[in-house]
Amino acid sequence: MFFYTCIVIYMTRKSLSDADREHGRRLGLLIAAGRHERHQSAPELARESSVAIDTLRSLETGRVATPAFLTIARLAGVLGMSLDEMHRYAQHETDSAGRAVL
Repeated sequence: MFFYTCIVIYMTRKSLSDADREHGRRLGLLIAAGRHERHQSAPELARESSVAIDTLRSLETGRVATPAFLTIARLAGVLGMSLDEMHRYAQHETDSAGRAVL
């Protein structure tokens, strides 16, 4: 006779603050601006960076507040930005054109 035991572990996510959501929104604006500067379509950037088009669109529209590191690293590499630059930009307020207001 065999007995199976199932252990379920619930991992909860930390609630996102308004600042986290705003950081994600600004990061998305930066990615979209970088893509437009390169005169590249979203599908082209997604393909070149090996990021799913749905993920890229979610980032650009600010629906993803805390994207995966690898996703941002791939996009940064293709857009010619450093991760430090992207983070610094996303920490600052932006004007209506998406430019950082320091």
